[in-house]
Amino acid sequence: YWYFIRLMGKDPSHLALECALKTHPNMVIISEESAFRGETLPDIVNRIADVVQERSAQNKNYGSVLIPEGLMNHVSAYKHLIDELNQLFSKCLTVEDKQALCQKLYKEDTHVKSLLSPWSFSLFQTLPDFMKLQLINEQEISGEVNLSQIETEKLLAFFVSEEIEKRKKAGVFKGSFAPVT
Repeated sequence: YWYFIRLMGKDPSHLALECALKTHPNMVIISEESAFRGETLPDIVNRIADVVQERSAQNKNYGSVLIPEGLMNHVSAYKHLIDELNQLFSKCLTVEDKQALCQKLYKEDTHVKSLLSPWSFSLFQTLPDFMKLQLINEQEISGEVNLSQIETEKLLAFFVSEEIEKRKKAGVFKGSFAPVT
């Protein structure tokens, strides 16, 4: 199994780094480093898939990846999407307004397209349903997306699984991959 473990710590990744120093995972993602490099989510997914592939070549089809909960806020495209969602939800004055907006964001593509910038809309469309639901249903009292409730580890495991499947079809990856979050 490959374990994808999300660690608390909304903004700085110091907890993820401290845990990595104590536990020696196969990979730790540092949000600030990813932001400094200008990495996209596919870049991070490819880095993880590369580690999985390297270990698989050594007959080690197992490992662990530590992920800080605030990672999505450091990936520029997702930061913009989160900011736009925060702006939309800040305009909701009642619980009913929030619920109506959630329904529209999840079910009505044309409405979503009118509310988000073209870039954020296309990014939102690429997300699996479980992540869309989390982004629109998990808000703090202030109306902002509650990053501590967003299952970033599940999203990364999902996309790494897709990448590993592509590599298997291309004949580059021959091992096994079973993610656990």
